Amino acid sequence: MSNHRLTNCSRQLPIYNNRMLNGKRLLAVLTVWILAGCGDSTGWSQGSNSSSGDKSGKAADALTAYRERMKHEQSVHLTDSAQPDRDTTPATPSNDRRVVAADTLEVLDQFITPDQVLDPIRPQLTAWSREMPPSRYVDAAAELVRESLVEQVANHLIYRRASAQVTPEMETQIDLAVDKMERERIGREFDGRETAYANALVQSGRKRDEVRAQLRRGLIVETYLRDRLAPMIPDPTRKQIRRYYDSNREQFTTEEQRQLLMIDIPAAAFLDRSRVMDRNQAIALARRQARATAQEAKAALRAGRPFADVARQYSKFKAEDGGDWGIIREPLAGRWEKPSKRFFELPRGGVSEIIETEDSFFIVKCGEVTGGVTTPFVEAQPVIVNRIKSQKFRELKAEFLQNELNQANIGEIDAFYRRVLQQIPQPSLAGR
Repeated sequence: MSNHRLTNCSRQLPIYNNRMLNGKRLLAVLTVWILAGCGDSTGWSQGSNSSSGDKSGKAADALTAYRERMKHEQSVHLTDSAQPDRDTTPATPSNDRRVVAADTLEVLDQFITPDQVLDPIRPQLTAWSREMPPSRYVDAAAELVRESLVEQVANHLIYRRASAQVTPEMETQIDLAVDKMERERIGREFDGRETAYANALVQSGRKRDEVRAQLRRGLIVETYLRDRLAPMIPDPTRKQIRRYYDSNREQFTTEEQRQLLMIDIPAAAFLDRSRVMDRNQAIALARRQARATAQEAKAALRAGRPFADVARQYSKFKAEDGGDWGIIREPLAGRWEKPSKRFFELPRGGVSEIIETEDSFFIVKCGEVTGGVTTPFVEAQPVIVNRIKSQKFRELKAEFLQNELNQANIGEIDAFYRRVLQQIPQPSLAGR
């Protein structure tokens, strides 16, 4: 099988020739990466100056030269003399090959399981399954699984080259990084409880040493890729930084929270069911009474009465709370949609006019307002530089990994991909 295209990369990036990396350089990259948080988007500015045109020019030249060289350079085949390290997964007997083909993916002489693909993205899938509509969740999950699968396969293919550069000095740093990643996962997914983590591994049929070996493999490959690709990423220009800031201003603005105060007067509260009259006449009469009540409430507010007192007298909902609906971050749904949208247009302390809907009358006031503060451009620049360079690294990494996948002769990846999709968390919003 010569082409396993499971991503949407628009370009294919042929891999490097097997040049030897400088061990001290690789150790430095690993150390910075560990201190930065084991793979987050920070740390790009280590030892660099985003305003340095000289460095950016060198990086751009390196990337251009790399692209040109790759146009003429033949791909490296997977028949190197170096043999891949064995995975910790137990070897499968030859008489059970049918089961292996169904439940695992063979890459060289190693096997990838669905858990290895899903573990790194399980928290994200679980969150999406609870938050997204089913159709949207299925599409998003399929793409995330596809990206994780490509990364796992390519990591197996790259690992033998990357691990050859690991020195004894680096082993200590790698162990520290794996310890940190494991602790962070236990804290994030299991509330810091070691026993809960151990039980989860037992239920999934995995051993802790196997999980740590997978973390170690990914760490070594990620460090290897950063050492190769990061020098090709130029510092963004001030114009690019400004464009990112203007296009993503919400990312630098704290979430605004508003206290909703509302007088709610539904017409239904004035229906006189004891009187015999035409239904339409009864509804019309109830609306007139509701409108008159809202006008009395508005007049009381104009006269200077506190909103809470007026709400206690006139509102049919939350009257005992003085019309206080608490903190909201976005407009409400249902019959409160129109007044809550108007509420978000008010300044702090502002009171609306009478808001009329099909069946009710409302008066809203904006109480306390917190958040909504935007970080100034000058202060946001270091964060933006990190994000732009991290995004560029992810793009180059995706191309690199896709190329590895395209050149590999591996098992039935499409069938395995479908098998992994069968094991993702089910959407919680199904049927809603």
